[in-house]
Amino acid sequence: ELTENMFSSLCSFIYNVGSGNFQKSTLRMKLNRGDYEGASREFPKWRKAAGRVLKGLVIRREMEQILFLS
Repeated sequence: ELTENMFSSLCSFIYNVGSGNFQKSTLRMKLNRGDYEGASREFPKWRKAAGRVLKGLVIRREMEQILFLS
C-alpha cells in the first residue's frame, strides 16, 4: 500500500519518464514486490537524456526520492 507521498513522487516520475518506460522499469518491479527501499534506490538511475547526465534530472530524481521516502 502506497503512502500519499509515495504516490505523489511516482506521479512526478512517471509523468517525466513516460508510462511505457515505467512499465518496463526495475523501479516498478521492486515496487510491486513491496521492496520500497529498493524501489527508492532506482530513482537516481533515471538521470540521463540523450545519453547525457543532466543536472536538472539529478535534482529532480533526488527530490522525488526524498518525497517517496518521507
